[in-house]
Amino acid sequence: MTRHQRALEPHAPVTAAERRELGQLGASAQNTDRTESTAAAEEAWLDLLLPNALPAEAVLEAEQREGLHTVLCGLVKALALNPRDGLPLLSELLQRLDALGSQDESGPEPVAVDTTGLPLTAFQASDYDRYFRVNRVAPALPATMMVRSLVQAIHAVTDLFARSADLPERQVRGQIEGFVAQAHLLARALGLERLR
Repeated sequence: MTRHQRALEPHAPVTAAERRELGQLGASAQNTDRTESTAAAEEAWLDLLLPNALPAEAVLEAEQREGLHTVLCGLVKALALNPRDGLPLLSELLQRLDALGSQDESGPEPVAVDTTGLPLTAFQASDYDRYFRVNRVAPALPATMMVRSLVQAIHAVTDLFARSADLPERQVRGQIEGFVAQAHLLARALGLERLR
């Protein structure tokens, strides 16, 4: 199976020859040692708003405003922790966002990307999104979904940091500081109180 076919059929069984070619010969032995968060990270998708679904202004109800402020404050606290210690808090924040109504029980409904005026076909756009595990969505509560997207991205990167002890500390710290800045910027854009 070629790499392109593998991208189109990500759940197809992997033969021993393909596993060797991909440098994953010992993957079956490693799979038994994987943590639950690692397995969840491999199954994770990123929900992104379509650009035309991004709100120009965010008018939030009091309950949604309070819930998003609580989640963003928790996000800043999770980023201040060691990555291994912050992962459970990040998972809890995603569950809290689900309770706020950022998605239905079945998850956000993916929508097609409009490729009008772009030098690609609809298939190429959906293929790209599938390969990088991106769901383009247009939810009823875009502000909540914007916060959810940020928490999903931070969860995935934090999981990587927790699994990779050999990453340069300075670069890890710089990425975390960038995420903190994004959380503060998003709170300000949504008209929320200052994060503590």
